[in-house]
Parts: sequence; C-alpha cells; structure tokens
Amino acid sequence: MKNIGRIAWMLVVVLVLSGTAAFAQASGDNEWRPKVDFTLDWASRYIDKGEVVNPDSVGQADLSLSLKGFYVGVWTCVDFTDVYGYHNDPEEWNYYVGYEYKFTDVPAVESLTIDLGWTYSDYPRANSLDTQELHLGVQLEDILLAPKVVVTWDYEDDIWCVEAGISHELPLEFISENLVFGAALDLVWGNTRWNGGLSKGHDAYKNALASAVLITDLKYKFTENVSFGPFMIAAWALDHDIREKFQASDINNNSNFVWGFRLNMEF
Repeated sequence: MKNIGRIAWMLVVVLVLSGTAAFAQASGDNEWRPKVDFTLDWASRYIDKGEVVNPDSVGQADLSLSLKGFYVGVWTCVDFTDVYGYHNDPEEWNYYVGYEYKFTDVPAVESLTIDLGWTYSDYPRANSLDTQELHLGVQLEDILLAPKVVVTWDYEDDIWCVEAGISHELPLEFISENLVFGAALDLVWGNTRWNGGLSKGHDAYKNALASAVLITDLKYKFTENVSFGPFMIAAWALDHDIREKFQASDINNNSNFVWGFRLNMEF
C-alpha cells in the first residue's frame, strides 16, 4: 500500500507537469509554464538540523514542480550501506505541498517572501515514526545576508522547532565566471519534545537553542539551468544538555561534519 501511494504521488507530479507544460506550449504563454527543480546529492552522512540521522553514506534526491507560487514535490533518502538494515533501499520519503508569495515594494526591506507548506514524512520500515508537519517561513531576500525564519510544527506529536538563518552567494569571477561560492548559517531552537523526545525525565527535555549549522558549497554552472559541485555541513550543539545527549549517542557528537556532492537542474 505504501508503494502504491508513492507511485500515485509521483504520477500526480508527472501528470500535472505534463498537462501544464502542454497548455503553456499550446498557448505560447510562459506565465503558465511550470518550473521543475531536480536535485541529486551524495552525502557522507545524513544530517538534519545539526543532528546525524544516519552515520553512513546516503543518496538524496528531490523533485519539485512549482507554478504561480504553488509547489508540490517529493524527496527521498537512500541508504548505501547496511546500517539499520537499509541496504540500497529508501529509508525516508517526504511528500510536500505549499505556497510561496513574494511581497514587493515593502518599506525599508524592499521585499518579503512568505512560504507556507505541509510535509508528510514516510519511513518505510518504521511506520510508527511517520510524521506530518506544517511550516511557515519568512525571508527578506533583498537585504544584506537575506535573513530568514522558519517555524516547523509536527502537529500530531506537538513538536516545534524554529530556524533563524542568513545566507549569501559570492561569484568567483576571478577564477571562472561560472563558479559560485555559497554559505548559510542557521540557528535551531527546539521545544521540549524536539530536544528530548517523549521522555520527560531526559535532561534534554527542555526548550533550548539546540544547534548551529553552517552549510557551504561550491558550484560550477555548466549552463543557466545545470550546476554541480561539492558541499560541506558543520554543526555544533549549543546547549549543555544537548551536547550530552549527542555525545551519549553512537552516531552523533557535539560537533558533526558532513561532506558531499550536489547536482542541480532547473527547467
């Protein structure tokens, strides 16, 4: 039944994409032409908001379709090792829909982008871990370092986290006009259940600033729509009890590092 659901989701994406593209081509109206974004990663580990989920190498793919602010997509993580019994099998599927709108001519900040979305996370071999989340993001793209805030709520288990971040891209034209360096820094705050799980007796069961996550990447743009390059993620636990929690884990530490390669295509 789960596989049928995944196939159905992918068919919906493909059918919507094909139908909208055909309509746009027939009408000659680029305004109705959808944008397709595909990203393929290989990573030394699977890390999420500073915490290692899988300590061994994984492949991650994301396919999304967006049109007039609305978007729909699917993301998956495939384990290339035998850890947790997932050998070359997807360990996680995320299905998401949402709407993004950019307000322009906003006094003092020029523009304001708001993103509201829903995500269903499916764990094929651990159905009890399946979650449903809502997120609300706000970003000021046109001011220095493009600050953003994203609030995520798992409404079934009442788990909250807040990410506040900045980011910047720097063209390395002195090396190549096609080379771009990017960096982003996020601070992650979690509520009691985000940090400590469902165990109220855990020292990490507290509202706290959990981690800082630094992401850097170097991408070479082969064309306007295709890029490839390495990336690195470095994360640090900020709260004392969170550090103790990470150090007590077999797969985490108070500092976590990940490296990998990313292929991105946009059409």
